[in-house]
Amino acid sequence: MPGPFPGMDPWLENRRVWKGFHDALVVKTIEVLQPGLVQAGYYIEIGDRVWISEDDRELWPDNLILRKSDTASDSGPAAAVADQPVRLRKQEDEMREIFAEVYTLEHQELVTVLEFLSPTNKRRGKGRNLYLRKQKELRSTAVHLVEIDLLRGGTYTIDAPQVLVAELKPWDYLVNIARRGGRDYEIYPVRFRSRLPRIAIPLKTGDQDTVLDLQQLVDWAYGIGAYESRLDYRRDPVPPLNPDDAAWADEILKSKGLR
Repeated sequence: MPGPFPGMDPWLENRRVWKGFHDALVVKTIEVLQPGLVQAGYYIEIGDRVWISEDDRELWPDNLILRKSDTASDSGPAAAVADQPVRLRKQEDEMREIFAEVYTLEHQELVTVLEFLSPTNKRRGKGRNLYLRKQKELRSTAVHLVEIDLLRGGTYTIDAPQVLVAELKPWDYLVNIARRGGRDYEIYPVRFRSRLPRIAIPLKTGDQDTVLDLQQLVDWAYGIGAYESRLDYRRDPVPPLNPDDAAWADEILKSKGLR
């Protein structure tokens, strides 16, 4: 079942559901593209990056560190009892992000990397640092980079220069296709109310691009994830929509019985 909107659903930016939605997009991309790629002499598979994220978020009052000794003599000095502290624990979580990689069948040569951006790529931290490092490495090699940003929030991240992409505003979502060895960027600027595009996935020179229908992916991932039942459409999305888009979304949600 597709989502309530003709394009992307801003309520999917909820941090509780994004990872599952993101991973479903990557897996479905492989399923959709694999048959045609194999016929053309390529294959596509999952790649990943893993890092340890440190998040000082867990805090709770601890028990008293020192207690009065049961065996202390009544005539002796009073046993010292420490005031109750607040205990902080440095949380270390293993983080894993997946993406898709296209290789040649004959020589297993990496040709194209497809990235669906995550919130960790668009905010300060180790996840963003790793993403930007990989982005730079890919752009210095003979590999195509396809970046799909379906997140309205966070810091500008795609490889195309921000000053150039800003001239294409207004947009809510971005797709960037950076072909290997080139200085040009193929940008798909997308508004919230619009259908997501069918984008070109470049292969080796001389081979025809394959095509990926982003709206088809999003609709499938929305249905398989049961997001109509899981998302709370009574609340505003984060980040919020502008007033005009919010009013438009409200009408659609009410017409579908979601508000």
